[in-house]
Amino acid sequence: MNWDEFITPAQDDVKKLFASQFVQKKLKTGEVLFDQGEEDDRLFVLDEGELEVSVLSEAGKKLSLNRLLPQCVFGEIAVFDPGPRTARVEALTACKLRMISNRDLVRAIADAPELTASFLRLAGRRMRWMSAQVEDQVFRPPTARLAAKVIFLKGATDEIKMSQAQLADYVGVTREVVSKTLSNWRRDGIVELTRGRIRVVDLESLVLIQNHIE
Repeated sequence: MNWDEFITPAQDDVKKLFASQFVQKKLKTGEVLFDQGEEDDRLFVLDEGELEVSVLSEAGKKLSLNRLLPQCVFGEIAVFDPGPRTARVEALTACKLRMISNRDLVRAIADAPELTASFLRLAGRRMRWMSAQVEDQVFRPPTARLAAKVIFLKGATDEIKMSQAQLADYVGVTREVVSKTLSNWRRDGIVELTRGRIRVVDLESLVLIQNHIE
């Protein structure tokens, strides 16, 4: 959910009150905002840059869950239930953020109870998103998962600036599987590949692959 969806224009007075409680923060490329298992109770809004959300298995295998873009609101789990973070968030580019602690957030909600509805919407959307991620890992074959991630990551430009190894982290498969699948898609005219870039040229075919369940 982005900032404008989180607090609608009709709640302009609430937005001003809430925004006044935020503290500014900057991150350099590669800097970690917070790590999986780290104690933290802050809610964030990303104003500039891109962030990666990932988790590590007990064996140390990385799975990239999401890529956060400007105006994204995140970190709400620790706001509802302060404690260890469930994922790691790292800056893919230089970033500018706003953050608010659980204590200041509770105070803001006390002054503007209308914020409660915004948090309920945020929690509901996050739960649906997490459920979809679990379903992808359990029911979708690797090729369909890769297609779904490429569609998700391509944005409006139809291009992904990412190595095949990084994409493998997002899908939860090996780099070899990604390389072989992308090569097949290039042969079939579905994508174009250059070093560190993937361009979608046949979205309709990717959607069909995404929706295929064995």
